[in-house]
Amino acid sequence: MSDIINDTSVNYVIDAKGLKCPMPVIKLQQQVRKSQADEFIAIECTDPTAEQDIASWAKVNKHVVQNVQQTDFGCVILLKIKA
Repeated sequence: MSDIINDTSVNYVIDAKGLKCPMPVIKLQQQVRKSQADEFIAIECTDPTAEQDIASWAKVNKHVVQNVQQTDFGCVILLKIKA
């Protein structure tokens, strides 16, 4: 299990393993809409383009990618929702 997911500051975990672009970004956007400012979302991804896609989406929407951890299945991305 990822260190990011074990972090107590994570409010939500999205399992986007096996999903291809743009689905990880869409699932993340759906959770962000239900979340509060300054909450943290961790998303598990296997799509090799997910890291860049999520970073670009976060920049446009003024959220912050706090951390990216490479894993045996792909990566886990920690996003902080903008205030």
